[in-house]
Amino acid sequence: MNSLYCLRCSRRSYGLLLTVILVIGLGACSSSGNAPIATPPPPTPLAAVTVSGVVTDGPVVGGTVFVFTADQVLAAFAGIDPDGDRLADLIAADSIATLTRDPADGDQYSISIPGEFASTAAFMIFDNTDAEDDAYGDTPPNLESIAILGVPGISQRVNLSMQTTLVTQLVRGQLDPDGDGTSIDLPEIQTEMENASANVLSAFAKDSLGRDLYPAGFDPFTDLDDDTVHQASGAIGFLMRTAAHAEDLSYDEIVAALAADAADGDIDGAIPVDLEPTPELESIAVAVADIESAGSDDDIAIFAVGPCSSAAVSMRQACAVDVIDDILEGTAICTDIADDDDRNDCAADVELDKDENEDECEAVFDARLELCADLNDAAHEPMFGTDFAADFVNPLDIGSTVPANPWFPLVTGNRWVYEGVDETIEVVITDQTKLIDGITCVVVIDTVSEDGVAVEITGDWYAQDLTGNVWYCGEISRNFEVFAGDVPEEPELVDIDGSWKAGRDGSEAGILLPFAPVVGETIRQEVAYGEAEDVVRIESLDATEATPGGACDGDCLMTTDFTPLEPGVAENKFYAPGLGLIVEVDLETGDRVELVEFTSVP
Repeated sequence: MNSLYCLRCSRRSYGLLLTVILVIGLGACSSSGNAPIATPPPPTPLAAVTVSGVVTDGPVVGGTVFVFTADQVLAAFAGIDPDGDRLADLIAADSIATLTRDPADGDQYSISIPGEFASTAAFMIFDNTDAEDDAYGDTPPNLESIAILGVPGISQRVNLSMQTTLVTQLVRGQLDPDGDGTSIDLPEIQTEMENASANVLSAFAKDSLGRDLYPAGFDPFTDLDDDTVHQASGAIGFLMRTAAHAEDLSYDEIVAALAADAADGDIDGAIPVDLEPTPELESIAVAVADIESAGSDDDIAIFAVGPCSSAAVSMRQACAVDVIDDILEGTAICTDIADDDDRNDCAADVELDKDENEDECEAVFDARLELCADLNDAAHEPMFGTDFAADFVNPLDIGSTVPANPWFPLVTGNRWVYEGVDETIEVVITDQTKLIDGITCVVVIDTVSEDGVAVEITGDWYAQDLTGNVWYCGEISRNFEVFAGDVPEEPELVDIDGSWKAGRDGSEAGILLPFAPVVGETIRQEVAYGEAEDVVRIESLDATEATPGGACDGDCLMTTDFTPLEPGVAENKFYAPGLGLIVEVDLETGDRVELVEFTSVP
């Protein structure tokens, strides 16, 4: 009993002793203030993911880049008021990163994304407020891109371009297929990216001339060659601008239609039904596809064959850019007018000119395609230039040791005078020459006068080859006007429109008149795109005509002369052998310009 009792006492005493020690120890720690209770350290933040690349429609400066997760991006777009402030709406959305771009950075951007979002899908949304496209000099479209982010701390390339925008819009459209607010998972997003990229790259693999826009294996999202990315993106940007101004639509509307149309890998105006396109979107897609493909299947077949109609397609796009330029210049002029009514009248005139210019672009394009069909869509490859210099005569020898072309005898001293409605035209073969692209050409002075006052003085340059064909080498055309109130009222030079010279700025010579014309033959007399594109068609070798200055009876050369630059305008010209042009007849009005006098040096 005692021993057991003593054991229990010992245990009880030991327990009390431990309690006392702990209390004392805690009290000592509390009172010392030098050894606080240890707490676990905060977790180390994950390193950010750095995303950088090029921003391009053409090269783009300024603007703002927002980054959203797949779960956020649909809500962000749902919150954008199409008639409101897009930038403010994006700022109000819950982005995970934002970059206001410094114009000094040019077309480059770099943005840090918190490391907690590593290994997820990120949507880069570019807003064009305060942005400018360096290539086109206007405000670029709103751009987009998408990336599967790497591990924390990684730096990766993600470009924002027209291609990435189309792909990203297609991916965004598939994020929530059930419409329940739940986005697809990462592997599915990756699959959608791959499919959309393949289709967009297929749809825009070549430009209007049939040239590859990018090399095999090109990835618009990650490609490191800025020039390649700019070229690929710029081709779509050009189409976008042409379509936007032709259809009077916003860039965003055109881009949305292009993305939907490209979903099947082809720009054909057909949007896959699973995208559930609205009638408005389908209508835009058809209009854009018509512009991209030159308007019809027949046109596609034409310009896909050869260079003539391919050049016509490029010139139509150039014409659309000229329309844009005129609109911008006109808007600047109107903006600088203080009076509200005058400014509004000015703006109305700009809009009217826009419509007329767009109609003219289309008419000229159609006329060029018709000409290309007549020429079997062949390139203009004249046998003219330094390599062919030995095939041409000294023009000052024509009429003496060299026989003259019977339809246009380039004999020094020959002079023709023509009378037309309210005008007189004098043509003189001088003894002056010009060396043009290695060929010696004679200078011919063509003066148009009204009421005895010169309104146009042209120095035409012609050459003759060994077979007697007369070539058109170029011209300098000076146009004058007389303005009432000037003292004295002398003609004032107002422009040199229509001037060109073979070998300069891509201009090429052509045969003005062949020595031995063939009925039915169509000949390009000159090719200086946008300036001089005259064409002659041989109609007859046995026509009859008479004028005060000369006539022919059954042996006249009859031609039809026209230019696609003036659709619907054409003339019949009649040439008497040994004398040259005796009359030209306007096919629309019937007005005649007749030879009234011909003189030559004995």
